[in-house]
Amino acid sequence: MIGLITAPYLDKPEIHGVEMKIAVFDVSHWHFPLYIPALKDPGIEVIGISDSASFAGARFSDLLNCKLYGSNNELMSQDFDFALVFSRHSDMAQLAERLIAKGKPFLIEKPCGVNLEEVRRIRKLSEKHGVFVSVPLIMRVSDLGDRLSPTAGFTPEGFQHLSFRFIVGSVARYERNGCGWMLDKALAGGGSMLNVGVHFIDMIANLTQSPITHVSGQVQIYRPDVTVDEQAVFTCRNGSGTIGVIETGYLYPSTTEDQRDFAFSISHRQSYIRGYADQFYEKSRENEKASSTTIEYNTDEYYPVFLRRSWLDLANGRPPVAGLLEAERALAVIEAGYRSAANGELLKRSILIPSSSLNSCRVRDDPHPVLQSQP
Repeated sequence: MIGLITAPYLDKPEIHGVEMKIAVFDVSHWHFPLYIPALKDPGIEVIGISDSASFAGARFSDLLNCKLYGSNNELMSQDFDFALVFSRHSDMAQLAERLIAKGKPFLIEKPCGVNLEEVRRIRKLSEKHGVFVSVPLIMRVSDLGDRLSPTAGFTPEGFQHLSFRFIVGSVARYERNGCGWMLDKALAGGGSMLNVGVHFIDMIANLTQSPITHVSGQVQIYRPDVTVDEQAVFTCRNGSGTIGVIETGYLYPSTTEDQRDFAFSISHRQSYIRGYADQFYEKSRENEKASSTTIEYNTDEYYPVFLRRSWLDLANGRPPVAGLLEAERALAVIEAGYRSAANGELLKRSILIPSSSLNSCRVRDDPHPVLQSQP
């Protein structure tokens, strides 16, 4: 078993006694380079990578001084302790099932499958076989998450309203990075809301400690050859009545030094918070005084942090800080929001039973409630 201790803030876990062997599946994913700092930690050995897209594999093989295997099948047959999965969304579930069958713990990029049904299936399989699976919903290990936590005075029941805007680079960036499949709904499952909005759907549920129960959505596509949302706006309400608004898009003129437009505003009984650029602005309700501090909003910084946290959780026998259940719940919201956008309806989370007399619905709770369309 892998022995780990962690430095402050989970910056660099150290391996003791046993070398940890890592297999990385499908490295031609725009997020994979973000994990490389953790993969170069002492005690970590990347024993091999695969690249179904035949795009970036050779470069990363040289960078990590490891073997590039000709297929996922070849890599799957090797000896490793932990895997990372970066496959096309339409290929993720099948690869996850094979890792679960082998009893191998792994991290899998969101959304973990092309639809909710696939994600639920692998979640159930991982629970049945007791396999550790983490999903990088990285706002859970972010500076912002810490600043809005109960230890900072922000109790879950105190949140009144949350609004997030996260606009990233254009769809062309996926084509440049060898991930043109991200523009095809059949292969990707969705667009900007699925890709980046998922973090804030999870964040709202996590901060308020209450699942999202209602969602309405609007989406827009600009390029005629693209079949996923290039812009999306979801309005959500959780079980305690808190309202959240999430706006996402592939619309920002992104550059290396200025990648995205990220801004938020949050109303809490304790204070009102706004964020933009690198500023965290808080105005107290009690004395109406305001303060501002610098914070790291570059979400790219938190992927190696999340991977190290996954290794630590695994070594200590804990469930992941975010895993397949959290991904499943977030994906349920997203699919319902997409249905809302298509149908022009407010969709409820849980099983809805139509009332013949009132043309309305009453809610029956489900042990694992998910958003479903109203008949």
